[in-house]
Parts: sequence; C-alpha cells; structure tokens
Amino acid sequence: MRYIISYVSTVNPDLSNTDIAKLMDHVNVHNNTIGLTGILIYSEGNFFQVLEGEEEIVKRMFERIKKDSRHYNIIKMLDKEMNDHSFSEYHSSFTVISDHYSQTELQEFLNKEKDYNPEHYKSILYLTQKFMKLL
Repeated sequence: MRYIISYVSTVNPDLSNTDIAKLMDHVNVHNNTIGLTGILIYSEGNFFQVLEGEEEIVKRMFERIKKDSRHYNIIKMLDKEMNDHSFSEYHSSFTVISDHYSQTELQEFLNKEKDYNPEHYKSILYLTQKFMKLL
C-alpha cells in the first residue's frame, strides 16, 4: 500500500533564491533515489509539497521536513493510505512547473483527490492554484 502526505509551509526569509534552487535540485535527486514520487513547488515565500511512497519512507521524510529550519508554519493537508500513485517520479520546481508532463500529472492528482478525498479537495485545489497560477 502506498502512502501520501502533503503540506504547505512558509519559507525562512533568510534563504536566498540560490539556496532555494539548490534545495530543489537536491530534493529532486534524493527523493527519486529513495523511491518517493510527488512534487515540491516554491512560490512567493511558500512551499507546497506532495510526498508519495512506502508509508515508512514517507513518514520518516515528513519527520525530517518538520525539523528543517528552512521553513516553518507547516500545515499538513493530507496524511493517508492510497491505492495508486499520482506521480510517476519526483518533481521540484522553482516558482512554477513549466513542463507540460508535470502539469498533466498534477492535474491527474487533483482529479483523483476530487473523487477520493472530497472533504479536502477544495483546499488542495485552492492552494495548488495559488502556487501554479496555471490551472
């Protein structure tokens, strides 16, 4: 069984754009290496992240994330088991996702949430739209 956690957070104002770009590169490589799928988006001083994978790996990663001083005000949106993955790999983006394939995967994730998680769908859609400015 796969697992998903998603959250939003406020970026530490001491981080520079270079720091954030380096973080995005590191997260993308690291998460793909350990078998996590999902997305990390940075926009206007906030992070939005979706982590999918084996339950133990996702929960362990989220515990590390909560202790990371590069952000604060973490608000967890989803924390549940899931039947199938929404993302084929891990993506990270500085400001917006520009790749059409990544946008398609994000839209498919939102469509699944609308069907399987209707109580949180509107909040997730709202936050995604704020980050993406594309949907």
